[in-house]
Amino acid sequence: MEAAFTGFAIATGVSLIIFPMTSRSIALKQTAGFIHGLRGAIKAQATYLQSLENKDMFGAGPVSLNDSSHITPQQSPKQQEIDQHGRDFTTLEAKNLKLAMGALGELHGKIAGELVFAKREIAYGKLDGAELKELFSLARSVFLPVIGMSSIADIFNRVAESRGWKTDSGPQIEIEEMQTIGETKEKEKKQWNDIMKSLHGPFEVMTQAIDEGLQHTLYALELAKPPKQTSTSNIPPTDQTSRDLEAQGELVKPGDKGFANYLKRRIDTFYDQRKLTLAIWCRQKGVELDENLFKNPALPAPHIEDDSKDLSQHQKNQHQLYLILYMEFLLWSTGRAVLDLVHFADLKVEAGVMKKNRFILPGLRRIKKWIYSTVKMEDTHNEQTPDHVETGGTGVYVGDSFKAAKDPEHLPPANSWERFGNILRAISHTLSSPESAFGFRVACATLTIGIFAYLHDTQQFFVRQRIVWAMIMVSIGMTPTAGSGVFGFFGRIAGTAIAMCTSFVIWYIVDGKIGGVIAFLWLFVFVELYVLLRFPRFIIIVLLSMITQILIIGYELEVRKIGVATSNGQPAYPIYLLAPYRLACVAGGMFVAFIWTFLPFPITDRSQLRKDLGASLYLLANFYSIVHTTVRTRIRGEEGDPNDKSSPGNQLDKARTKVYAKQLLLLGGLRQHSEFTAWEPTFGGKFPKAQYDTIIDEVQNILNYMGLISYASKNIHENPSEASTQASWLRDFSRLVVSVNVTSHEITSTLALLSASVSSGSPLPPYLQAPQAFKLSERLEALDADILSINHISEPGYAAFAVMQTASSLISDDMRKLIKNVKALVGEVDFSFHVISTAASSDDSLETLVSSQKGKRD
Repeated sequence: MEAAFTGFAIATGVSLIIFPMTSRSIALKQTAGFIHGLRGAIKAQATYLQSLENKDMFGAGPVSLNDSSHITPQQSPKQQEIDQHGRDFTTLEAKNLKLAMGALGELHGKIAGELVFAKREIAYGKLDGAELKELFSLARSVFLPVIGMSSIADIFNRVAESRGWKTDSGPQIEIEEMQTIGETKEKEKKQWNDIMKSLHGPFEVMTQAIDEGLQHTLYALELAKPPKQTSTSNIPPTDQTSRDLEAQGELVKPGDKGFANYLKRRIDTFYDQRKLTLAIWCRQKGVELDENLFKNPALPAPHIEDDSKDLSQHQKNQHQLYLILYMEFLLWSTGRAVLDLVHFADLKVEAGVMKKNRFILPGLRRIKKWIYSTVKMEDTHNEQTPDHVETGGTGVYVGDSFKAAKDPEHLPPANSWERFGNILRAISHTLSSPESAFGFRVACATLTIGIFAYLHDTQQFFVRQRIVWAMIMVSIGMTPTAGSGVFGFFGRIAGTAIAMCTSFVIWYIVDGKIGGVIAFLWLFVFVELYVLLRFPRFIIIVLLSMITQILIIGYELEVRKIGVATSNGQPAYPIYLLAPYRLACVAGGMFVAFIWTFLPFPITDRSQLRKDLGASLYLLANFYSIVHTTVRTRIRGEEGDPNDKSSPGNQLDKARTKVYAKQLLLLGGLRQHSEFTAWEPTFGGKFPKAQYDTIIDEVQNILNYMGLISYASKNIHENPSEASTQASWLRDFSRLVVSVNVTSHEITSTLALLSASVSSGSPLPPYLQAPQAFKLSERLEALDADILSINHISEPGYAAFAVMQTASSLISDDMRKLIKNVKALVGEVDFSFHVISTAASSDDSLETLVSSQKGKRD
């Protein structure tokens, strides 16, 4: 015990004195990395949008399966095969954008978990806990519209699928039909190429301004070092020659005073240039707009001729217009969010916060919340619990309502005796919990080796050969799930083997000289800790390798210092025998742990993946319910002051942010669980990993689109113009939207049903249908034909509505896919009767009816 406490004291002193690392510094570095990641994602987004000026954004079209001439030089046969199996073939630019957004989403969850501890610390720095929280909140406001922009490739793929441009036509397709489809697709492609070329200039300027705004934030908050100034900047300015940076915007650089005004002018310029793009679109449809139309929307709206007599072409034109507004609005919203971030950074500089460090103490309210958190469930992530890196899990508390709301076997207690009975039942439930079962399994596995220490014939062998090492490895090496267990077993053996080899190097490279051994031990520990921080997934392997290495070298140094000691019955071995013995003990302990991981029954990562996926679907239902209430509250004007903590808007924002962070954290854990399923041995049919991965991606997409709806609804009433005609349109639009039910609880109910089915493994009820897309455009046009005319397309309220409508359609489409995949995973109850043959006997008919039942689990 004395040695253990001495080690703790030394570690505490070193961590506080020598290069101290706090949660605050980690959160700041992660936030800086998040902003850098936003810059990278925005650049990848600009590259993808520029590629749409020439490339085919709809991918491969329908072709006959007997025809191989359709494989273009840009598409390999393997890529064409992917298309034939119904998966989207995306360009390299789109894939890079998706990877950038995936990394940002993972980092978002880490920052949210780290901020909890950063706000509780006693620190010596510049930004306090509230300022760190506000900085991350503003960075997240930039993240949301960027997510929406990254979904453009997915939107084009869905358009191609809905119009039959990406499906296999088979050998029966007519040549004339193929030509017609190809001509229609080529015409649409050319239109979009022209539209993207017209957007190139404004989008490029706006993207550069956004990137500079993020740079300015990094420089102002000292999250990055600004570049060195040129020699001309060292000339001392005079009153006569000093340049007014605010008046000469082209001379303003990130980090300069007045950059916020410069950025605002760039955003306003982009807002005005949107009208030119909309005019080009109208010109493509054969309409020449009046120059005064956008200034005076009261003028009669021009009519756009449709190519067909039905409403299909009108809907296609409307969808095309909505997608243009979708891109412009989200890029404009990104610029405004970056402007808010720049204002925050400048405010801290002007207030003197960034001038010098200060002692930062948590407030009394923060301390109370900290104490309260010790007795309640909290989310955990990999950096706080290293074991989660190995098990592939993250501790996400989804709420009490995810558990059984009521006990179907017991009524609420009515007296003291019944309440005492509930306490006894709680003890029974604790002992029967999965955690208790795992603890019992580890105890049995440990005593499988420990029993040799209590038998007369094996006691001496147990002590002399240090079998206690194997016993220790069993107790600390077992994990709840089989997949992560197999990975950990091989990893621990590999780590011990590496430690054996490095011990030989450390000891023999200096011929056992104590001074050289200590120096080389320090060097190897330094390198191993670098690997640990660089690749946190292998944290347990690296730690075990380092600990084993220190034990082997430390034992030999102890023998050198105090001589050979055998008071405990253990003989002293030279290092060339001690290190292999250590490896043998670890391998034996891991073998025993491996056996007990699968006996008497395995707890697989696959079952844990299914349960966590059910929890993720539940959180998604919770998030949509909050978004539903948020949109309804904003449209009715009942949000209140967002800065007032008691207002509905503030409370909804807090709840929405909390659930969003939980969902991102849980999705990261789901992907890690999915990776660990490959380590589990398979008995019987293969594990449907592809289906699980598809469902996880669909949950991610629905989450993104829900967040986009919430974000767009916040901007639907904001308009930089104060023209009376536009204010009148906003009033009329709000009145009409309030008169119809713009949201529905069907998605919440469906997601909750899917969550329960996946969590329990039960089949879905029969005839379950996906919620239909809410066609708000048609309902509004039925009430007022002029409310969505092209006179108003330049207004942010109209563009925000287009974003909400587009995201709502995407959610409906993803819900259909989600139900289909969950149904394929868990099955569907089917009460229907199928007549196979009317000529069959009565016995055969009875057998047919009985065997027609499906939807049961295998």
